[in-house]
Amino acid sequence: MSRLSEPLCPVRVPVVVPAPVPASAALPSPTPPPDLGALPVPTEEPAEDGDPPSDPPVVLLTGATGVVGEAIARALRADFYVVALRGRRASSHAHAEVPVDLASPRLGLDSSAWSELAARADVVVHAGGRACFDDNADDFHCVNVSGSRRVAELAHDADAPLIHISTAFVGHIDQAREAAAFLPGDCAARPLTYLESKIAAERAVAASDARACVVRPSVVMGDTGTGWTPEPQSVHGHIKMLLSGVATSACGPHQRLDMIPRDVLARAVAALANVAVRDPSRLPSLYHACAGQAAPTCEEFARQVAETAWRAGLRLAEPEFHDPAKASLADYPGWRTLPGRVRDVLAVQAAGSTILGAGEVFATSLGAPELPGGPAALTADQVLRNVESDVRFVMSARG
Repeated sequence: MSRLSEPLCPVRVPVVVPAPVPASAALPSPTPPPDLGALPVPTEEPAEDGDPPSDPPVVLLTGATGVVGEAIARALRADFYVVALRGRRASSHAHAEVPVDLASPRLGLDSSAWSELAARADVVVHAGGRACFDDNADDFHCVNVSGSRRVAELAHDADAPLIHISTAFVGHIDQAREAAAFLPGDCAARPLTYLESKIAAERAVAASDARACVVRPSVVMGDTGTGWTPEPQSVHGHIKMLLSGVATSACGPHQRLDMIPRDVLARAVAALANVAVRDPSRLPSLYHACAGQAAPTCEEFARQVAETAWRAGLRLAEPEFHDPAKASLADYPGWRTLPGRVRDVLAVQAAGSTILGAGEVFATSLGAPELPGGPAALTADQVLRNVESDVRFVMSARG
């Protein structure tokens, strides 16, 4: 594999690789992190899928403690021996862990540790990276772009297929550039740098010699039926804002808010991983993990929040909208007099709306017969029920 020049990322001390636990060793039930940003800890812990069968294929997984990666790790356990290439936090679902650093050459590993991983891997799933809307281009490049290139190098050296998690919104980069001009100068949320890094990461994977499948999910929401997630996301901030009585959303009512529960995304990735080890020639090069035609508009989303709140005894005002693609966020009604925390949520929402497009429908691979064991396509009713689950999850924090 041809190795592209490395950026000037900080060089960090290689970490010590711990001895893996035996494949048969049972791990404790997952425990959510104690600080969920005012979101509730579920009354029931997410169910384990059990230990893998004897002599299972080995999957190397980055990002195993993230919102997406945690669900993927849980979904992989039934069929794979999961080795988490971890960052700062330990995974509750991995069978073994190897501390790595996406921002360091060769992931911060020495040559023997790198070779050992490559010798063990049957498939690599890259769900790690930097996912936020700030404007730190250097960090995005080091982690998302160079990190993806290094993971692709590891997959190539392992002669193992790579499943790379990207985002469906890379296709809206031009619209996002135009809409970003309407954000106020003091708006800290800037999705363009993130999108640009995800596009560059996809290109780095494509330039490698690894057999790769790029997965493009839309907005990731909580688990089906419960709304549970280990960390709050921007959609939860939007829900909390609506529940607080702020009726005007900083998005266009016609824009589609394509969302997918994180456990549905995880099942798709697990199905792809099974195809990758059983018949790599059938692994698709691109998989769209989106709701597609079932995705609600922002207006339908706000109404579902209001209806769920109403059934719980909370009356919300009829939703209104301030489309930041048509008028500056600084022109939002009473913008300067709003509490700082409300302006922060609205700014993130407005910035997020710049990547939603103008109401276009995302392509979706859900339900494709080419992926045995993959999740079925979502219906509009299912998506709205999932929104209701997320709303109830957020409301339970209110007491």
